[in-house]
Amino acid sequence: MKVQHSQNYRPVFGAIKIADTKNCIKGLETPISVYLLSQKDIPFLNHLKNTTKMDNLMSKVPQNMVDIWQEIFNISITQAKNSRQESLIGLFKNRPCSIINYTKDKFKYKIDTICTWPAEKDKKVPLAGKTMFQILFKDFLKEKAGYMDIDAITNGPFNAVAKYMSLGFKQRGGENGIVAMRATNDAIAHSSQKLDEFIKIFPDKNHVEIDLTTIIV
Repeated sequence: MKVQHSQNYRPVFGAIKIADTKNCIKGLETPISVYLLSQKDIPFLNHLKNTTKMDNLMSKVPQNMVDIWQEIFNISITQAKNSRQESLIGLFKNRPCSIINYTKDKFKYKIDTICTWPAEKDKKVPLAGKTMFQILFKDFLKEKAGYMDIDAITNGPFNAVAKYMSLGFKQRGGENGIVAMRATNDAIAHSSQKLDEFIKIFPDKNHVEIDLTTIIV
């Protein structure tokens, strides 16, 4: 996905690299770099939304699921522009492949949206979602927070409830196609330890603001 510059697009610095990850599952390595976004990245996010079309990336997925995936992606980008939230974006081989938006305080974290998508046409990035969870889990455990909440949609392109349960979340209730789920500190510590087996995180300590448009291909 090539970012095209135009007269209306003014790239600015803002994103800060959080970590590089070295991921391996079934003998396949998928290194992902994770960046913390800021309000300075809104022009980049607008351009990413305009140029990322699931129709072009998911030719083998049923159209109704593609439409839902696009809606989740669009919502994720919109929420990433909210100054009250924190947002992380993942890049695989310098191509965006995942985003997670969340809010936090000293005791609890709330994941508002998470979305992954192919970095290239019909090429799913293994561990793209779990990498974002693991980065967030590590931060959660460092802050010694008590629990983490997430809402699972029941009409999505995959079984979100089962996926989140595999990461330590339990159902708390819900309605209208939304299942409220929560994971305690102990559950997240256990899940993070399991993820350590195939997701290796190498924190970036430079904290230099980066213009993402200069590295995306």
